[in-house]
Amino acid sequence: MSDYGNTPPPPPPGGGSGGGSTPPPPPSGGGYDGGSYGAPPPPSGGYGGAPAGPPPSNYLIPAILSTIFCCLPVGIAAIVFAAQVNGKWNSGDQRGAQESAAKAKKFTIISVVVGLVVAVLYGIAIAAGVMNSDSTTGM
Repeated sequence: MSDYGNTPPPPPPGGGSGGGSTPPPPPSGGGYDGGSYGAPPPPSGGYGGAPAGPPPSNYLIPAILSTIFCCLPVGIAAIVFAAQVNGKWNSGDQRGAQESAAKAKKFTIISVVVGLVVAVLYGIAIAAGVMNSDSTTGM
């Protein structure tokens, strides 16, 4: 008969006593040893998980309103930056979220100012046109 299955396993590397030596690496050569059984996995997310505390204001509602009523091109930029705030905050990028919030606020204010300036200039142009048309009626 054969001795298949009756041969003892080879001794562990680093001496045969096994007194406190580290276990061998996995056969696949993976770098992460997984920690102890039942330990939580390492945190996921780009920068270490979601930060504690509330996110900065994203100014999404004012950005949308300024886009509708004031200045469309600048308002779209405000909406884009406002939409980035919560995603960056949830991924742990506090600085990026605060920068996007500041840019959203800045573009919202610019949109409102440009819209008001255009409205005033339009009103002046209408008033000047009305005054001009009333004074030229020669009948």
